[in-house]
Amino acid sequence: MRQRSSSSTAAAALAAIATTWGFIGLIVREVDLPSVVIVASRCWLGATAIGLGLALYCWRTGARPPRPRRRVLTGLCGVVLALHWLFLVSAQQRAPLGTVMLLMYLSPILVAVLAPRVLGEVVPPTTKVALALAAVGLVLLARPQPGTGSGVVLAVLAGVLFAAWTLISKAVVADVGGIWLGFSNIGIAGLVLAPWALLAEWGEPQTSWSWLLVLGLGMTALLGPLYLVVLDRLPASTASVLLYLEPVSALLLAWVFLGEDPGGVTLVGGALIVAGGVIVLRQPTVADTEVLSHVPG
Repeated sequence: MRQRSSSSTAAAALAAIATTWGFIGLIVREVDLPSVVIVASRCWLGATAIGLGLALYCWRTGARPPRPRRRVLTGLCGVVLALHWLFLVSAQQRAPLGTVMLLMYLSPILVAVLAPRVLGEVVPPTTKVALALAAVGLVLLARPQPGTGSGVVLAVLAGVLFAAWTLISKAVVADVGGIWLGFSNIGIAGLVLAPWALLAEWGEPQTSWSWLLVLGLGMTALLGPLYLVVLDRLPASTASVLLYLEPVSALLLAWVFLGEDPGGVTLVGGALIVAGGVIVLRQPTVADTEVLSHVPG
């Protein structure tokens, strides 16, 4: 009974985290800064806060930072994460938020398709059904719409990069652990983007910049590690399906606060992608691949 109660609490917490991450698109729209500045600021603030927390943990427990054996791949994780977030934020600035996030969540299906070649994992035949559903959904979401073409392309690229990041992370997470890998990824991403962010046109300071604190400290430094803690207490398939609350939340919030009516075609396309993702993520092999290394948002 106690274990069931604990799982229910963890599921509720994960649902709340995924729903809260749906606000990220609204923050991006609120901050009038280049996408590279928004992403770099998120990385700098998030890495600083998580780094201080890990330093305090090491000081109190005497623990030492892990030494990754596959340093090139570990470093590559941070580079790919930087590009993923950069493309994602750029897409959120150019296309409807719900459409962007639904396209981005094609990544679990891409992971399922690529996992046999990259990780040597066996994928059940139902993956083909999921891929077909997602492909139809992608066609519906990516249909030509005035002024959103570049945003749709960037969203698809963000999803492809996220799938690549998931596979690389899966290969190296056992070396250092989830939290240390997350800190490494965010820190490296911040360093990669620093030259372009510092040379970008920031303009005069604005009160809207305070939203970067919410993005870097709240959405990244606080909810990221909390997500990993909650994740450890849930079955992989359950956690993966709950994460689909993020694009649903983004779509509804954009509808309410920005007046972005998704329309019937977008809802159908998004439903097909979500259905494909749920089919994939209910399969233990693929679900484990996605969840063990997934840091959404």
